[in-house]
Amino acid sequence: MARIPTDAEPDPCDGWSTKPAKSTKAPGKGRDTPRQNPFAGPFELRKPVEIFFAPSHRIRVHSRASWALLRHPGLASAGTGAERRPLRMHLLLPLLAAIAFAAGSLVYKRALSEGASLAHAVVVNNVVLGFTFLPLLALDPHPVPWNQIHLPAITATSFVMGHLLNVASLRVGDVSVATPLLGAKVLFVALVAKFAFGEPITPLKTVAAALTTGGVLLTGITDFKPGRRAGLTTALALGCAAAFSVTDVLIQVWASRFGVFNFLALMFAALAVESLVLLPFLGVRTLIAPAAAWRWIGLAIGLSATQAILITGTIGIWKDAAGVNVVYGTRGLWSLVLVWWAGHWFGNAERHETSPGRMLTRAAGAVLILTAVVLSVLGNR
Repeated sequence: MARIPTDAEPDPCDGWSTKPAKSTKAPGKGRDTPRQNPFAGPFELRKPVEIFFAPSHRIRVHSRASWALLRHPGLASAGTGAERRPLRMHLLLPLLAAIAFAAGSLVYKRALSEGASLAHAVVVNNVVLGFTFLPLLALDPHPVPWNQIHLPAITATSFVMGHLLNVASLRVGDVSVATPLLGAKVLFVALVAKFAFGEPITPLKTVAAALTTGGVLLTGITDFKPGRRAGLTTALALGCAAAFSVTDVLIQVWASRFGVFNFLALMFAALAVESLVLLPFLGVRTLIAPAAAWRWIGLAIGLSATQAILITGTIGIWKDAAGVNVVYGTRGLWSLVLVWWAGHWFGNAERHETSPGRMLTRAAGAVLILTAVVLSVLGNR
């Protein structure tokens, strides 16, 4: 990314010179020749500006016009000040997380069909996450505020509930129903922020709420099938979205005061402990699974860890829960794409068992929810 001097540095635009560029005599010539400067002219910077695009790539700016162009708020890709809007490259991370989540949902569905249980998806998965995040303690320069250890523990509790409800929704329903409904999480984030921290709900968020309602109804209608407990997948998925929204808000509010790496490491350590507490209720014997299931369990845990690191790390470091969730909300559309084009690779038969009309209805609902997510984020600006 280009490096442009910040407002705290001396501005080379100060002290414009209207004098012509200095001349030099070329060796062996009797006349003056202009200095070798492609931007030479009557208006020069007091000193050249070097802009670094990479360690081995840089340009030197000599002219007033070029400097003004680069500092233009609509074109500058870096810098400080309220008028500049830097490229939000960190949002590529939740995009990768969205794809990993959608793929992980298909893999979990396959693992459950091969004989895996909730104990594998919740307990084993979360214990692995706990060990995965633990090394972050060594990366945080701040000391651990042990007197606030309850903060990551509370956050872990909401994460456990969200993960449990997500796996339950995949167990009883279709991926193409459960995953798109998780897009409602952004609106739950807005509601939690409103009632817990007093953040106002803007008109755009009101419109977003209406669109989300329509999207949930469209997607939920396809959940009503003969021989199935009507609407159970929809209810579980929305409960999952609500629990994860609380997790996002707590990470954004508490992680910075705690130390981001410290907070995430201790949060996932607490997640592992709380998940082990659930094991007697889920059944210790349910950890025994066929050999064929363990391959899918391992792949699902890997994808789960990947998306957890990307989402929680991005929110904790960049403090952009709204922006992260608008991109992460695309996981509903990714799930539909994967079910339609790659479902057979995971043994998923939703494409063949669900009529095209139902799939289009689910896609329309996912688009409405994604539109609501975008409006909700715009309502924060």
